[in-house]
Amino acid sequence: MNKLRLGSRTSRLAMWQTELVAKKLVGRENKVDIIGIKSSGDLSLGGNLSDNIGQFVKSVDEKLILGEIDIAVHSSKDVPVDHDDRISTLAYLERGETSDIILFSFKAKGSRRLIDVMNSSDSNDLNEVLEAFPKGGRIGTSSVRRQSFFLSRRDDVIPLAVRGRVETRIRRLLEGRIEAVILAEAGLQRLGALNALPEGSSDIYAMRICPNDWPTAPGQGAIAVHCLTERLEELGFIRESLNHLQTESSVNEERRILRSLGGGCRTPVGVECLNGESCGYMAPENWREQYSIGNAFELLPIDKNGSVSKSEVQTRPTEGILSNSSSRLISTLNSERMGNKLRNRGIDVVNVPVIELVETKQNWPEFSIDVSLPRDEWPIMVLTSPFASLCASKMVGHIPDLAKIQWLAMGPGTARSCFQNGNPASICANAGNSKQLENYIKENISIDTKLLIPRSSAGNEHMTNNLKKFGYSVDSWIGYENSQKNVKLDGINNDDVLLISSPSSARSWDQNELVVPNTVLCMGTTTKTEIQKIERFENTQLIVLDGPVTESVGVWWDENRGLKNEA
Repeated sequence: MNKLRLGSRTSRLAMWQTELVAKKLVGRENKVDIIGIKSSGDLSLGGNLSDNIGQFVKSVDEKLILGEIDIAVHSSKDVPVDHDDRISTLAYLERGETSDIILFSFKAKGSRRLIDVMNSSDSNDLNEVLEAFPKGGRIGTSSVRRQSFFLSRRDDVIPLAVRGRVETRIRRLLEGRIEAVILAEAGLQRLGALNALPEGSSDIYAMRICPNDWPTAPGQGAIAVHCLTERLEELGFIRESLNHLQTESSVNEERRILRSLGGGCRTPVGVECLNGESCGYMAPENWREQYSIGNAFELLPIDKNGSVSKSEVQTRPTEGILSNSSSRLISTLNSERMGNKLRNRGIDVVNVPVIELVETKQNWPEFSIDVSLPRDEWPIMVLTSPFASLCASKMVGHIPDLAKIQWLAMGPGTARSCFQNGNPASICANAGNSKQLENYIKENISIDTKLLIPRSSAGNEHMTNNLKKFGYSVDSWIGYENSQKNVKLDGINNDDVLLISSPSSARSWDQNELVVPNTVLCMGTTTKTEIQKIERFENTQLIVLDGPVTESVGVWWDENRGLKNEA
């Protein structure tokens, strides 16, 4: 036959895999031509990887169907378990490393230089990895398996979507956007062989995660070669040259188990099969919700037949129910996560939302990405509150290209809201107020990056104007409206503590003529300033919280209410 046309994604790692296939074929008197193909997964920086199963495979396999290539080369873990019947797996190359390696932005306890980890077979158990990771740290991964496995043991961690090629993800770590990133060892080893790891990688500290604690993604480390089903017999000589039977057996069994459990990027499954033995775990269906509201969840062991026991976490209602405790925290923030976390510290929390927020669909601008532009020239959407993230997630259904760009969350609460709503943020500024957010953007985001900022009808344009003064191009619009919610609530006493989340919540509390206890905790100086204008709040002690809200409330409560509650 004429030259064999090999199709592949265009990343260096994908090309390395394809060149390996080509070398094995050329050595048997075949002539080959490698054709690079852009996949839909390569045309997105957004965090919602799980909504597009097979996005790194489909574009390449379509070229098989069109007759533009003869075989397609893929990372096996990217191949969906249910794919087009017109496409078949022709061969699996001998499997590489299956482990994951966690790379740190600092010298973590028990870690070693990345090159030393890659040159040894030693691994760290998961407890050692978790102990080395800082409280409230940001972990970069778009894999639901890695997200759920890590968060099942460390729900204080902020998961961020770090998309792009392996080299790009390492650069995000070196830039300080995240405290750690989790990557497949096979990809690191292959890039290392090409001397293609980014500059500075030699100074990165890392740990190999023990596979018994952290089973691999089905097919991880294996290279899959596809062809048209109707050409399987014709291309049998390629299978003879490439296929590794042990790898094929293991990967097929892992994929069988994955399929039996619902299969795909949405299903957090780790399973490795070797010599007929299986080891695996799966996250419960509601793991994302449970993490987001502060409830614990456990991974479910997978038996050799691919079965798991189902587990759901029960939650308790929190809104508008006053107990008889002597001192309670009454919160306008309406955060289930904060409520659950503070109850675990012995604080009785009652959520009393006094503001209704409604997205203003008509105000959101038309938006589309010019995919021909370099991705570092794409805009970034800046989200300043959990509700801003909720609105943005809803608007993705009307403006799909919003899901392709990076989302920058002001703080952990907003980042968790992005995650809960299925569109993880790519950046978390860990900012406590707009001034800190401005400074983060100025120090970390290129002046050439356009910023998109949906804001509240009750907000102002101070931050937008300041960013423009710095030289940024900014589009800002009223993305959602604040309106007063009518609330009736009896039983508030002077020993209770009121948490006011915003100036508009303070005004609504006043307009509802609700009782104000002796102590009011304010989220931000702007909220305190607004409260000081309202007569109803006269003669109350006003305290501005410093730092993350849940932790700040907990510390204040321990110092000012703990002994009183014990008495």
